[in-house]
Amino acid sequence: MALSDGKHVMLSYNWKSQKIVSRVYDILKAENIPVWFDVQGGMKDDIYKSMAEGVENAAIVCCFMTPEYQESENCQLELTYAEKQHKRIIACLIDEEKNWRPSNWLGLITAKLLYVHFKDDSEEGIQIKTKELIDRIKEHSASAESIYYEAGGGLQNYKLMGKPSV
Repeated sequence: MALSDGKHVMLSYNWKSQKIVSRVYDILKAENIPVWFDVQGGMKDDIYKSMAEGVENAAIVCCFMTPEYQESENCQLELTYAEKQHKRIIACLIDEEKNWRPSNWLGLITAKLLYVHFKDDSEEGIQIKTKELIDRIKEHSASAESIYYEAGGGLQNYKLMGKPSV
């Protein structure tokens, strides 16, 4: 599957979630989706330069939200930069702590997004939810107009929010 202009899907996560995110990475790669994943060559000597390049060259940033993700300064830098760069964000909720929901800066960025809920970390659960994630990625590839529809706003709200029109 090709993304526009040689872009990739960036996986943004806290290291505590690396096992699940690594499995998601493997599935995306098997589907020929270009992926930026820090432990698979995305991270170079300069961590901040690598993160910035990962975001700048992303068509989509998938954030895997946990309480640790919310507390991480680097995760905050990455996702805040992605939002400022007007990148499409797909929010994935890893349900390690039951009933936890993002708040603070993370809640603000992801408030209107529909989450992909990775509640079940079994192989079958990860396969099912990664298929849902792939469907969302393909929606983006099929039409640039899908960028803001995921949040329920449509293009009219996209323009009202001061975002550039698509």
